[in-house]
Amino acid sequence: MVRIIPAFLKSVPSSFLHTASQPFSNLRYAQDFSALVRNLSRNRNNPRLLAAVDSTLAKTPLLDSTTSVLVLRGLSRCKKLTRAKAVLSGLKERGTIPEPFLYSLVLQCLVPESPIRDVESVWREIGSGPSNRCMDASDFVLYLCRRSEDAAEIERVCHRVSSSRWDLRREGYVALIGAMCEGNNPNPGLARNVLREMEEKGFEADELTYFALFQSFCRTGDVLEADSVLRTLVDRWDHELDISVYGNFFYSLCKSGRLREARKLFDKLAKKDRGLEVNPAPCLKPGRRVIFQLSPSNKVTKVMTFEAYVRSLCSAGRVEDAERMLKEAARKSMVPEICVCRSFIEALFRAGRVDDAIGFFEAEKRRRHAEAGAMAAAVIEGLCEMGRVDEGCRLLCEMVDEGFVPTAKVWNWILESYWEEGRVWEATGLFDRMRSGICGGGGARPTASTYSVMIHGFLRKGDIMTAISLLEDMAREKMPVSFSLCSGVALSIHAQGELELLHDYLNKMIENGILVSYAAWELLFESMTIRNEVHYPLMQE
Repeated sequence: MVRIIPAFLKSVPSSFLHTASQPFSNLRYAQDFSALVRNLSRNRNNPRLLAAVDSTLAKTPLLDSTTSVLVLRGLSRCKKLTRAKAVLSGLKERGTIPEPFLYSLVLQCLVPESPIRDVESVWREIGSGPSNRCMDASDFVLYLCRRSEDAAEIERVCHRVSSSRWDLRREGYVALIGAMCEGNNPNPGLARNVLREMEEKGFEADELTYFALFQSFCRTGDVLEADSVLRTLVDRWDHELDISVYGNFFYSLCKSGRLREARKLFDKLAKKDRGLEVNPAPCLKPGRRVIFQLSPSNKVTKVMTFEAYVRSLCSAGRVEDAERMLKEAARKSMVPEICVCRSFIEALFRAGRVDDAIGFFEAEKRRRHAEAGAMAAAVIEGLCEMGRVDEGCRLLCEMVDEGFVPTAKVWNWILESYWEEGRVWEATGLFDRMRSGICGGGGARPTASTYSVMIHGFLRKGDIMTAISLLEDMAREKMPVSFSLCSGVALSIHAQGELELLHDYLNKMIENGILVSYAAWELLFESMTIRNEVHYPLMQE
């Protein structure tokens, strides 16, 4: 007898029609649900397709974390919010996924365009979960600012809160300001907008918050804004102009190319007269930089001033100017601090003046041998970055023989260079010696950065299982594991088409809090789609 399948079920994956004899598979469920969602997206109100979806959703208690998120993604894209809320409610009751990630599913997946008040409403509908703790937008913002490595995601959440005219608690605003002032890509302009919004809503900002904003504007070279914030610091709190203020402002002037102004500030501070104290109630004039109107703290010495100025020149790539300052100091028999020498060596390497960097190091080493270790570390790092790891290793061994005790960071440069040159045997040998505590110069033990270098090296070699084993070692030793490191492992697993392994690995990333939000999860999945042709379930629309 030929079985006739009704027409409306021909668009339903066959595995949903014959599941009685098959053991349940989360991966197969995700693949089949993906096909069903694609059909539903073309005809969202088809009652028979909706009935098929409801039938498949009856199995959601069997789903693991990754499959549940995939299902929520599909339902959200088909605008089936009621069904998505039911799935998310079950996830919350189960208690296997961190609550901030669950909140992000509402914020970034279920109602991604809605104001925060709608997010909070949906979150309350879902229920409190086993912890009976009612997380809110402020809690999520605090969590995201502490844990996320993606500055763009924090900025998106910030804009969402602001456009919704939603009131965070004070600590939420402070966390946003701090997150946007720090990191590799600070956005002090947006941080200042948040600060204004915070104060307009009646919250008081403290001196440290304003100083963080001042530092961030200095880091980006925005002299005008840095001066404006410094004016507020002096007006409100009579903020002392100590070396941290001058160091940051020197950097800002050098980075923005205002070298004459930087030199003028240096000359002002280098004067011998320290009799003038900062006016306790200064009358600041408009149109002139605050830093030139006030006298420095008596704690700011000539040595500190020289250090701050020269290091700022080096950081801004003004090597020739820094070189002139060092020669000027030598004529005056002034011995620069080791940190100044190290900054100069690093600047010479960045400028491609390798021989000059080595020559400067050797000259300084002869003058003050006992302090040569920190300078040697800068030379070793520079040589490794130039692809001259053997020279770097020889110098390191010489310094160890002379009593220098290198940190794990120094050994990591050698380790990373070995991997870059494909010298796997030497890299693994050095790593094993570090783990055994027999690496020269005091036995520097591996850090989280050391493990990261090794894991990335094994991934490039295609040895995924060793990389995962090292990740597990990090977890056992209570080392911090970053999202970028784990995502590198996930992408490598995906590139090899190991979908079952990838599925299990993503479960761990979600449940252990490595994936801090749905947006981070989505970004990882988009990376998988772009990198190669092996598609993961529900990534195909």
